[in-house]
Amino acid sequence: MIPVLTAKQMTDADRYTQEELGLSQPVLMERAALSAYSVINELADVKTLRTLIVCGPGNNGGDGIALARIMCERDIRPAVYLAGGKRSEGAASQLDILKKIYPDVEIRDELPSERYDLIIDALFGISLNRPVEGAFEKAVDYINESHRMGAMVIAMDMPSGVDASTGQLLGAAVMADTTVAFASFKAGHLLFPGAMYSGEVVLKDIGIPESVLDARADIHIFHDREISLPARSPYTNKGSYGKVLIIAGSKGMAGAAILCAEAALRSGSGMVMVYTDESNRQIVQTALPEAIVTTYNGEKKQDASARKSLDDAFSWCDTVAIGPGLSKSDSAKEILSYTLEHAGVPIVIDADALNIIASDAGILADSSADVIITPHVGEMSRLTGIATGEIAKHLISTARDFSKSYGVITVLKDARTVITSARGDVMININGNNGMATAGSGDVLTGIIASVRGRDIDSFTAASLGCALHGRAGDAAKAALGADHMIAGDIIKYIR
Repeated sequence: MIPVLTAKQMTDADRYTQEELGLSQPVLMERAALSAYSVINELADVKTLRTLIVCGPGNNGGDGIALARIMCERDIRPAVYLAGGKRSEGAASQLDILKKIYPDVEIRDELPSERYDLIIDALFGISLNRPVEGAFEKAVDYINESHRMGAMVIAMDMPSGVDASTGQLLGAAVMADTTVAFASFKAGHLLFPGAMYSGEVVLKDIGIPESVLDARADIHIFHDREISLPARSPYTNKGSYGKVLIIAGSKGMAGAAILCAEAALRSGSGMVMVYTDESNRQIVQTALPEAIVTTYNGEKKQDASARKSLDDAFSWCDTVAIGPGLSKSDSAKEILSYTLEHAGVPIVIDADALNIIASDAGILADSSADVIITPHVGEMSRLTGIATGEIAKHLISTARDFSKSYGVITVLKDARTVITSARGDVMININGNNGMATAGSGDVLTGIIASVRGRDIDSFTAASLGCALHGRAGDAAKAALGADHMIAGDIIKYIR
């Protein structure tokens, strides 16, 4: 897995590297500047472009000043705009060196009126923790106006104005084409809207050891090579790959059950049973002959016979998915409560089952089951009472707090989905696209996660891997069909 750091964690890793390992600040600045230059040189013929480096007063500005010197060493003369007041010790030292070696370099203390072809953003990096104002806001506006006029914009470490820990905008923010991330990805590179402002993020090593980063990271993303189902042994049978029980589909909602069940089968489950309203039996059996179908009467109270059917299903299965199209009826609430109390296997909870819990949190709070919940932001708002806008700004902390409060794995779905455990582990799913914003996509995800969990993979890993497989399938569907033409069933076709 790839570590993702917050601003505080990255600052601590930087400090440790300097103070304990002896890699000095000037050396780190030099490496940051060299890595930025390597990216810039790959993206453009720098010698033919009029370049402006916009430098703030802190160490990110020092990186930018060091970059100016490195460009001068290669017979490229950028202009340097110095924003703000007193420079940090590191930035002041870099400026002194630049002036001594290249006294002819153009250094400005006012924004230029002319336009440049290439602008390097070295205003703040990861250090910003307050709204962008004054001269800094004017600098950001100048950069963005230049971008709109066709200039290429490259940010050093973090687009200025984006919170490195949350991806939220702190007032005005630079819209970069490319961001050169030093040492580690930051959460703000991956979470929206920061992901949109970062453009393409290129990760560069500047000498901080991986062990130092790993020791501080509690957020991760998958390597592409890690997004795969476990290899199958030649000596197996259908019972070797998990038996999944799908409790889904009230009257008129058979589609949700079908999507969830087919996704589980396509994700490798050996057997899938659908427990659905009796009115759905024929359509589910016709649409998905590979599934076992058993039914209940959703218009009646669940009697001993119905509970016996559930008990038999629980004894049979390795994991349960409950909620897609289930409704919020009294019957559905009875089934959910009984499942949480008696299933005895891991449970994936989605959709209407989450809405039932939102109206009676005790159903979940009183359960000791191994649970994965998969709310979107609206459902999480109903579960927590927190406004959707606030949840969207604080995806990680909202999900992590819920996981810790209820002892569950939380899959909080948004443009970037975050997965959290009660221990505080966090995964960010960076796969997927806006074509997946379509009815039934969540039902597919629930089926995938239940399938992966049913193969005896721990709940946090199963939820994380399920999200990645879902997103990658969506990306393949978008490549084949286009975002506007995708439906949930298309995602299932591309599960690999």
